[in-house]
Amino acid sequence: MSLVYITIISSNLLNHFVYPGCVFFGTVLGYNFLKYYIIFYKGEFHTKKYYGILTVSILAAIGMISLFFMMSTTIQISILFSVFFVAIYPFLRRFGWLKLFVVSFVVTFITVYIPFIFYKPIVLDYYLTLIQRFLIVISLLIPFEILDSETDCKTMNTLPQRFGIQKAKLFGILLVVPFIVLEFLKVNSSLVVIPIGIITVLAIHFTSLKRNDYYTSFWVESIPIVWVILVFFYK
Repeated sequence: MSLVYITIISSNLLNHFVYPGCVFFGTVLGYNFLKYYIIFYKGEFHTKKYYGILTVSILAAIGMISLFFMMSTTIQISILFSVFFVAIYPFLRRFGWLKLFVVSFVVTFITVYIPFIFYKPIVLDYYLTLIQRFLIVISLLIPFEILDSETDCKTMNTLPQRFGIQKAKLFGILLVVPFIVLEFLKVNSSLVVIPIGIITVLAIHFTSLKRNDYYTSFWVESIPIVWVILVFFYK
């Protein structure tokens, strides 16, 4: 949702709560589906925690579906396209080197392509934003890839497993460079990309196998939230 609002605010697009709200509920539902679908499918609710997660998922589904039917057919079809990729993601995870780019593609599609659907004419800033978002999402996923490299099946050949942690870090850090440079080719450029780029580089640099889950699930995940706050105040 933060990434959607970054696109809307930075590109002066029409601000409407319906689509960002749908993305918010869809993200909650999609995450819970990917993480807990086996437990839900088998009905293995051993603790109250899973009943809570199921309740949240049902509420998120209601919220997403309600907002989904308030949007145009064009956007609905685009959302369904995204849902398809989320649904097949468990099957794509076995291709570890590929999943990084698939996730980044889907996030870019949801947070840049769809918000621009009714923006005419399409300007250079749109194409630059597409490339930027694709690059920065890959960079932000590198810490997750590294922390998961020990628990992921070795046959997955994720980036850290295939090339090593240091090379995976270097890859993620290098992608931040064009992310920043491309911003200054835009008509509506913003200096906010510089601190976000620096924060992303630091997040990648300090990633290690000794970090706990909160390093990625809280600190790294919160970078887009910091980004949208900076964009809101310093656009």
